[in-house]
Amino acid sequence: MLQQTQVKTVIPYYYKWIKQYPTIESVAHAHIDNLLKTWEGLGYYSRCRNFHEAAKIVNNDYGGMIPSDKKSFQSLPGVGDYMVGAVLSIAFDRPYCAIDGNHRRILYRLLGLKKRSKQNESRIANLLKAQIEIGCPGDINQALMDIGSEICKPKTASCNRCPLKNSCRAAKMVDPLSYPAPKIKKVIPTKEMAAVLITKNDNIYISKRSNNGLLGGLWELPNVQLNSNSGDHIEIKKKVHKTYGQHISVGKNLGKITHAFSHFKMNITLFGCVMAHSEQDNPNGKWIPYSALTDYAFSKANHKLFKLIDKENV
Repeated sequence: MLQQTQVKTVIPYYYKWIKQYPTIESVAHAHIDNLLKTWEGLGYYSRCRNFHEAAKIVNNDYGGMIPSDKKSFQSLPGVGDYMVGAVLSIAFDRPYCAIDGNHRRILYRLLGLKKRSKQNESRIANLLKAQIEIGCPGDINQALMDIGSEICKPKTASCNRCPLKNSCRAAKMVDPLSYPAPKIKKVIPTKEMAAVLITKNDNIYISKRSNNGLLGGLWELPNVQLNSNSGDHIEIKKKVHKTYGQHISVGKNLGKITHAFSHFKMNITLFGCVMAHSEQDNPNGKWIPYSALTDYAFSKANHKLFKLIDKENV
């Protein structure tokens, strides 16, 4: 849960999760749809799917005990270099580094390095490795996590409170925050999308995303990418039919929401639609009462769309 997500955001999700799934075995035996529902709103849903697969492997192949050797642990789905270093050092006292954004920032400042380069990445890795090998690897990794979250932050540095201040080169400079040099932010593209609220009698149509890729395994209102922001009804009808096998009549524009991911933004216009007829059953779609939405896991973008529906009292 802590991958790419702040502690304060994770805490309520963690307590909810650990109450429902207190053991590796309980995760392994759970249905992925139920796990995704518990994870709903936390984002980066591949973490949840990977954890489910890893739990099944640990339960079946390792008797429910997390493997303590690097090769076995690293082979689990979703486990990368940082998790290897963090878990094996903290839980098993193994001499492995756990370098995340906090560690990287502190070590760049400690050595007075500005340029983000492979050479400098090797320098900070070698420095941390040398400290880790002396002993107490878990304590060192956790201490750097705490310094990075409480003292040596990206936009503030309380150097007078830092236990590393006497050996930190950046602390002796006029502007310690300039170490390392800030990353140049890339301009991310914006996609124009149309989402459709397809109704039939008292039911609405929802579709489940493929398990692979962005938001994998979550449910959503059918949506299509548009060639422009015009919201052309003919284009929407054609794309919905091609993607979902539904012939629809496009009605009222119910409003627009904006949602951002790490690598692109979406402007999503929601249209109220009525099913004319269904050419085929989509195995990934189903009709449900609107009141049953809370039984399914949806992304934050879809919850924004639901607010539009409630506001319009559709």
